[in-house]
Amino acid sequence: MKLSTYYRNKRELVTLSTDFKPQMYSNFIVRQDYPSRSPYSTVYTNIEYGGRAFDGGTYQPLPDEIEFIRPNIDLYNKIESQLSMTTKIKSQFSVMRRAEHLRLSTDGQNISPQWEKQIRKSSNTYGLIFHDYDLGAVNGSLEFIQDNLQDLIQNVGGQRVGMKFPAQLNTEEQLLQWLALPNLGEYFFLQYNNILTLNYVAKLKELNHGSSASQQTVINVTKNQDYEQFKTNGIIQVFKTMLDLRSEQLYFPLIYDKDFFIDKRWEDIMELICAFNNHIGTKINNKDYYKRIAPYETFYDYIRRITKEQILYGSIYPKQKARELFQFVREQNYELFYLFYEYTGEKQL
Repeated sequence: MKLSTYYRNKRELVTLSTDFKPQMYSNFIVRQDYPSRSPYSTVYTNIEYGGRAFDGGTYQPLPDEIEFIRPNIDLYNKIESQLSMTTKIKSQFSVMRRAEHLRLSTDGQNISPQWEKQIRKSSNTYGLIFHDYDLGAVNGSLEFIQDNLQDLIQNVGGQRVGMKFPAQLNTEEQLLQWLALPNLGEYFFLQYNNILTLNYVAKLKELNHGSSASQQTVINVTKNQDYEQFKTNGIIQVFKTMLDLRSEQLYFPLIYDKDFFIDKRWEDIMELICAFNNHIGTKINNKDYYKRIAPYETFYDYIRRITKEQILYGSIYPKQKARELFQFVREQNYELFYLFYEYTGEKQL
């Protein structure tokens, strides 16, 4: 978007191409943030590549005359008619266009002195969306948002914050502080790299944080963890906290590092726990669902269901594999094995 502003200021014609057709343009810029089958080509000499998918996750700043200008949001007007617009997508698209977009830091650590050149104050502005790869790693970013949000956005209802990439957080105190920010819903992304303690559930409820923000917060349960400790204690804490959150009608998506588990069977167990957690979260807004499910459905109940019904990934989970995994847990961590059969959450509804 900033490149568009820059070249338009130089009186060049700029358009957003939805197809990889460099031969149709004098210059063709490819910006890609997530690794995929990239349209990388050595055939054309007029292509400029950039973005998180190409820079290895370390932001490579553009020249100052490009970096510190206001992005051209209108660039996306062309594709609006091409999108399959549900009511939800239309709302998201509208929020994206009405927000001001900026990158707070170019080095990933310190707030850029020229940050303010990227935005414009307007009574029509609805939210700030930060494009930093990790807003949580920028020194003073939380305090910056808390101190400046009201001043930067004149529209009181639009004084909200979002981010393109998850802010990485490591302590529960940080998580609570970031969750307390007025957020832009589905443009608000956090990643907590630790295991939530049981005390966190009470703190979250006390501060009256709703489930919408928590559903945008991914918990990486193996980040910064010792493998042996996780097998004996960490995985128990993950399992119990997950169900305690459910009893309070709260849900956090869980992820884990794929290269963390030395024994593949523990990874299989963790994958099933994450699937159980997702199953819990599918009906987060249905209070009657919680009254019915929280006291009754255990992890064992869920496993029995997925071995009989096409619930998990649209297929039936192999019954023999489930038996072998349960036997493995019984031998390696009997406390967790017991919880699989008995635990439904601290609060019984």
